[in-house]
Amino acid sequence: MRIYYQDADITVAASGVEVRGRTYALGDIEQAWRGARRAAGRKSLIAWAVLLVAIVVEAAVWWSTRWIWAGRGLLLVAAILLVRVIAHLAAGSTGLQAMEDIRRYGRSRELWITVARAPVRVLCTDDAIRYGQVCRALTRALDDHDAARRVS
Repeated sequence: MRIYYQDADITVAASGVEVRGRTYALGDIEQAWRGARRAAGRKSLIAWAVLLVAIVVEAAVWWSTRWIWAGRGLLLVAAILLVRVIAHLAAGSTGLQAMEDIRRYGRSRELWITVARAPVRVLCTDDAIRYGQVCRALTRALDDHDAARRVS
């Protein structure tokens, strides 16, 4: 038996889709569709907070450097510029990670099928990569099943 996708919660195979201990045969699936909704989850809120803090720190360092530069305290200016470089490096990697988290986890995705005219939610996740893998696996399984049925 060919397995298109498998993890702890869902298995998409040539025989059907198994979700939460229930198996739905591919021949019984009448329709499959996708849904999504915004999920302002904790990760995305933390990501936005990190970006906001980085912007505020950068503005504060810029303003204090400008003010101290006018007084010609070169040692203090050098120390503040060093802090600024370190803050840029830290905020840059943290900011990029935050933006990736917003892109990957910022939306709740759902995959539904219709079996015997009843909608069944197969998957609900905020992980875009896993969601895409399951959707592609179900599409391939249904296409292969339809092709095999037409040949027979």
